[in-house]
Amino acid sequence: MRICKNSVAVVTGAASGIGKGLALALAKHGCKLVLADINLAGLEQVHAEVSAQGVTAMSVETDVAEFAAVENLAIRAFEQFGRVDLLINNAGVLSSGASWELDVQEWKRVLDINLWSVIHAIHAFIPRLLKQTGGAHVVNIASLAGLTSGAWVAPYTVSKHGVIALSECLAAEMAATKHPITISVVCPAAISTGIARNLNDNGSVHSGELNAHLRDLITHAMSPEVLAEKVLAGIEAQQFWIFPQQEVRTAAERRLHRILASTKHN
Repeated sequence: MRICKNSVAVVTGAASGIGKGLALALAKHGCKLVLADINLAGLEQVHAEVSAQGVTAMSVETDVAEFAAVENLAIRAFEQFGRVDLLINNAGVLSSGASWELDVQEWKRVLDINLWSVIHAIHAFIPRLLKQTGGAHVVNIASLAGLTSGAWVAPYTVSKHGVIALSECLAAEMAATKHPITISVVCPAAISTGIARNLNDNGSVHSGELNAHLRDLITHAMSPEVLAEKVLAGIEAQQFWIFPQQEVRTAAERRLHRILASTKHN
């Protein structure tokens, strides 16, 4: 997809972190923006920043865990601009602790925001995108955690594996039906955002050291602004897989090698 002036882009989780970085990068391209987040104060701040660049933008307070809210987002976007060229499903949260110790409601919270938000967006936007001329592009922000697995972050890992699988299914469906909607899935490693800021032990004895490590790792990680430019470059190059850091490719290769090595005598 060519990102150009007056392309209409919807970004969820736009009030901070990766979503804010993407919104600002898209504003530099002159895109019309629909910014969505549950954090209204942060959303309004980002709205002011992109508007200062001279682009047309609207903010929609949205709880992506609720289908009705995402449906409202789609209705508002199409009422305002008549089309959507780029949908970026970015909203996400992180939780830590042993999978059997984390409260079921915490599992539900993470899966609702990280995975069900994408399912909601597909149901709300894809039927509308199929009716418009010129096609569209859907970007789902997954994670390195969607390609690997490790201890103490099971809800996040499960959600991101789900986002990747869903993205692959959606891409296959679009190809099978020859619809002009293309898909990208982004798998960043650590990015310098506030995603780990509110981590707590959640009653788990396994979270403390990990939380400290995650905060330190994220503090020194790639900036959302740099990530955004890599994501936009991947979109314009029509890449399905967007790996912003070499370590993502390396980790994915290592996991595949471990799988194949463990099954070579099967």
